[in-house]
Formats: sequence, C-alpha cells, structure tokens
Amino acid sequence: MGSLSLQSLQDLYDSTMAQADPRCEGYPLLESPHKMLAFTGVYLLIVLLGPKVMANRKPFDLRKTIVVYNFFCVLLSLYIFSMTCIAIYKVGGYSISCDSMDKYQSDDLNYVFVDIGYIFFLSKIIEYWDTIFFILRKKNKQITFLHVYHHATMTVFTWLGVKFLPGSSNIVYPLFNSFIHAVMYTYYGLSACGPSMAKYLWWKKYLTKMQISQFLIFLAQGFINYYFDCPLPKVFVYAVYLYTFTILLLFINFYVKAYNAKQGKETVSNEKKNGIEGNGKHYQNGIENGAALNGTTDSKFTVNGKANGSLKKVN
Repeated sequence: MGSLSLQSLQDLYDSTMAQADPRCEGYPLLESPHKMLAFTGVYLLIVLLGPKVMANRKPFDLRKTIVVYNFFCVLLSLYIFSMTCIAIYKVGGYSISCDSMDKYQSDDLNYVFVDIGYIFFLSKIIEYWDTIFFILRKKNKQITFLHVYHHATMTVFTWLGVKFLPGSSNIVYPLFNSFIHAVMYTYYGLSACGPSMAKYLWWKKYLTKMQISQFLIFLAQGFINYYFDCPLPKVFVYAVYLYTFTILLLFINFYVKAYNAKQGKETVSNEKKNGIEGNGKHYQNGIENGAALNGTTDSKFTVNGKANGSLKKVN
C-alpha cells in the first residue's frame, strides 16, 4: 500500500513536470523544484536559528553594506520592469489581462519572457538578504510572520510561474511587482543614508498603499482569467488568487496597525501638555517608524538598539 502511494505521487510529479515549458531547459535552478525548495528551506532555517546564534553576539554595523544592497535591488527591479515593458511593446497587441503565448515557439522574442521570469525568480532569492540583515543587526522584531511568509512563498510561486507559464498574462506579476520594489528599495536606500534624509521620506504611507494596490490588480486579473475562461490552467489561477488574497489581508492588517494606531497615539499626544515631541530618526537599514521590509507590525523603530518611539522633553 505504501509503495503504491509513493508510486502514485511519483506518477503525479512526473506528469506535472511533463507540462513544464520546454524553453526553461538549461536554466539553473529550473530543472526541478528540489533546488528551489532547498533555498527556501535554508532561508526558513536561518530565520529559525539565526536569532539564537546572534543572541550572545554584538549586532553588526552594516549601514554601508545595506545602502549598497538597497540600491542594487532598485537597479535590478528597474531592469526587470523595463525589460518587461519592452517585451510587451515588441509583441504588439499583447494583453496583460487575458492572453497566452505559444510555449513551443522558439523565436528570440518569446525567449525574452522566459529570461524575464527567470531573473524575477532569482530576485526573490536575492531578497532573502532583507531578513539576513535583520538577523545580523539583531532587529528580530522586524522578522514578522508577514515578512517571512511573503519572502518564502514568493520564491515558490515565481518558480512555478516561470517553469510552467512564462509570458502569457502572467507577465503582469513581474511588471507591477518590480516597479513597486524599485520604489520600495529606493525608499529603504534613502532611509539607510541616515537621519538627514528624513525630510525627503514623507511618502512612506503611500508606499504601503502602492503595495496593497498591486495585490488588488492581481486579484482583478485573476477574476478576469476565471470569468473570461482565459487560456491558463485553472488550478494555477485558483492557487495564485488564493495566495494573493492572503497576502492582501496581511498587508491591510499591517497598514491598519502601523498607521491607524500611530494616528491614534499622535492624537492622544497632542492633547498632552506642550514641550513633548517624538524622536524622528530612521533605521540604519532603511526602515522608518514601522515600515519594515515587506511589512511588519512594529510601530516603533530603533537605532543602536534603543527605542526611538519614546518621547523626550524639550528644554
């Protein structure tokens, strides 16, 4: 009975992999899901064990490294976004809402969509460093469920997308997500430059709104794919729709806690006697007042391990 079940699982795996896009052959990490799952597993292991390893160690000073990292991510995201726009333009008449591409064509333009999907997938592995930097700097409060869930699952879903459906209407994901990430890492990069940049970073709240908006776009596209019976496997449409819905709810929850709660505290503070003000410094790794990489619910931020959200008297 056990061998029969194992054989059934093997048959299911083989039949599923047989549906993969043949253009993906030869791309490192795309041969099978094993390496991708290994990367994800190592990431989760680092999340679990990293804070314990750093418990009795001093936090690393990585400000310069993080500035470089953030702006590298900006350039990478802009490259993905621009290449996606160029590819869509060159196709002509291509619809990001309900369209398909012949996976067995071998012209250079068709392979561009595979390249875009592949680089988009690799970018999700690179972004694991968001969490690693938190661990090395002992900013463990920033490693929330939303943060880890988003990083780990995006790797899996981008791998599935490029492996089975590069191009088609799926191009909407690297198109919008890479643009949002270019803006996001610009914010983090500027914030990492130090407190002198604070006056230029008033748009943090709108960045979170942009992140939420992209998920609404993805949900709308998923509905279109279902309602108009677009040429995409329904199981993929359902899976992406469900996943996007969970991410949307988590980001909305983060937004409510980070901003509505903050506004409530500011209202109470304004009713108190004069001579008290907030200390408005930034995280050295580019996080300001509760806007951790890919979302957290921590409404305070720290520099050198001390709470910056506390109030101080003005002499």
